[in-house]
Amino acid sequence: MPNKIIWAWERPEDLRAFEAKEFAVAFLAQTIFLKNNDVTPKLRRQPLEVAPGAYLIAVTRIETDKDGANRPTFDKDMIERIASLVRGTLDLPNVRAIQIDFDAVVSERQGYRKLMLELRRVLSEPRASGDGTKTSQEYIPLTMTSLASWCTGDAWFNDFPVDEAVPMVFQMGADSDKIKTYLRNGNDWMEPLCRGSYGISLDEGKIEGMKDGRRMYYFKNTPWNATDLTVLNTQ
Repeated sequence: MPNKIIWAWERPEDLRAFEAKEFAVAFLAQTIFLKNNDVTPKLRRQPLEVAPGAYLIAVTRIETDKDGANRPTFDKDMIERIASLVRGTLDLPNVRAIQIDFDAVVSERQGYRKLMLELRRVLSEPRASGDGTKTSQEYIPLTMTSLASWCTGDAWFNDFPVDEAVPMVFQMGADSDKIKTYLRNGNDWMEPLCRGSYGISLDEGKIEGMKDGRRMYYFKNTPWNATDLTVLNTQ
């Protein structure tokens, strides 16, 4: 996996100018909406063009109804349905890794844990080849996004079977000043899973105190274009 990764959200994106040897692409493959016992997937509808041979990461965004009367149950059937939908994104062309984007509230954390454990299990199973026979399963990296505040907190996800948690140090809302001061003071994330990467927005740039040598995920509120390469080279 390259150390520079472009997040491509739900809009038309032409990333052919971003060379595959330098940039991977983490694209929104689907959004899954959870409400009570219902699991409703919405697949990506916007075109995505990438450089030949680009390393692709299929991102699944999970949305829940925060109304207490409609919170998802996260029972066994729901967990298995979500995991199956996420695993299905591996069938998209050239996908080599999976990422989950879920801003879980405290009451949803145990359900999130169950999901990640089930995902690691199903990602370890052999998959059918094109002719229907079973093939040995290559290792599929499983990653997650993380609110920056999670990485300084109570380590509630330190047992998740993920390869990395990407701290999103942008659009931090009420936590923004606190997190920026935390990093400027030379502190590193308390959660070890957060110490391999950063997620930043091209609109906001890096924050003072971020450690060198870590994988960088780049977000942008508008479509990417070739001129953005100049900005990325200064990040």
